[in-house]
Amino acid sequence: MGKRNSLQMVNVVIKADSVPIVNQALKTCKGPGLTPIRYFLSRAIIDCQGTLIFKESEDAEDPYCSFDDGTTIALFGTWDEHEKIASWVKLHSEKGGKMVLFSYDGDGAAWGWEFDGKGRMRELQYRNIMKYEYHQTDRIQDQIRAVDKLIKVLNR
Repeated sequence: MGKRNSLQMVNVVIKADSVPIVNQALKTCKGPGLTPIRYFLSRAIIDCQGTLIFKESEDAEDPYCSFDDGTTIALFGTWDEHEKIASWVKLHSEKGGKMVLFSYDGDGAAWGWEFDGKGRMRELQYRNIMKYEYHQTDRIQDQIRAVDKLIKVLNR
């Protein structure tokens, strides 16, 4: 990748028995196999609800406004090690947590993983869910065109 992306944690609650392990990894940025994700570990924290989130950036250039406690759910970065991060998080996350990566290259790309609470994850992707249809604004535009035609006819 090597491009600017936003890494977002969505309801990634750390399992109670994993909290000491995760806190130690976040505090020291060390552990077996954790070298590639040290930057992630240095930015992540567990909040008071047990959710894995990030410390806000020093420059306040985060994808979302930070909370009053100086945390945020997403950070900009290159996140080249996103799959390794997801593989580590899956070991400690309760069921239902998601990690999503959005591209800021203007290509609309997005990747994601959902954790099952049993040390497994599945890849997420966005897909079409319905046929093409008019959007409400398209209908309004059609009505405006019809009114414009009527005005032209009446002005003749």
